[in-house]
Amino acid sequence: MPEAEASLEPKLRQLVTTLQAVPPKDLAWRKAMDRLLRLLPRLPGLAGSNHPQYPEIWNDTLLRVSQEIQLFEMPADNVTTALVHWINLKLRLKYAVKDLQRGDRARSDPRSAKAEFKRQARQPPLSLDRPIRSDSDVTFAEQLPAPTLTTLADQIARAQQEVQRTTLAANLQDYIQRDPEATLQTCHPKAHPQANAQILALRLLLKDPPDSLAKIARELTINYHTLNWHWQRKALPLLRAIALDWGYQPPNES
Repeated sequence: MPEAEASLEPKLRQLVTTLQAVPPKDLAWRKAMDRLLRLLPRLPGLAGSNHPQYPEIWNDTLLRVSQEIQLFEMPADNVTTALVHWINLKLRLKYAVKDLQRGDRARSDPRSAKAEFKRQARQPPLSLDRPIRSDSDVTFAEQLPAPTLTTLADQIARAQQEVQRTTLAANLQDYIQRDPEATLQTCHPKAHPQANAQILALRLLLKDPPDSLAKIARELTINYHTLNWHWQRKALPLLRAIALDWGYQPPNES
């Protein structure tokens, strides 16, 4: 174990032991948490980035550490490595950093699927004369795999090759803007109606340039990871299910 890492071991073990033994928000707990948060940037191996939005992600991660430290399982040896692993994977710092990098790559590629989705969305929408079914009590996330934004946009872009599907993006744009049955507005994290699927779709899919999830989370005063989970696992599957209701068939499905 490197010397710098070894010097952190006893401090980290003592602090985590205190935090898991003392009631949260007790004075001793607050002092220990303050010391731990000051030590965390020194841990080798934590996911980092030069992205301008990384400080927001890091501050959100520190907040999650303070909220979930009781769930950390103290190892018999090498607390430093275990803590880094917990923060990177369990608290998803590593994945949040990857999301920032993927977002940059998508914005820099004018031929990306997301750009193609926007191009189609700008076409004048045709009449929506077919009904939109939204009377199921089963959540879309339970019925459908949770696609990523790139996957959803790719599928929509490929669907334009078939004549009967070329207006799908335009129809989605029209539907998102009107939300006639408030289906999107009622899809939101618990206690956060302001972070509903309509608002997210308008700001992430239809706005040019799109807002970042970090910016939206800050403005709507909602935890970044809660918002990201809701977007990936609830809002995007809902949009995909609406497209399926209009007769859209993803590739390799019949």
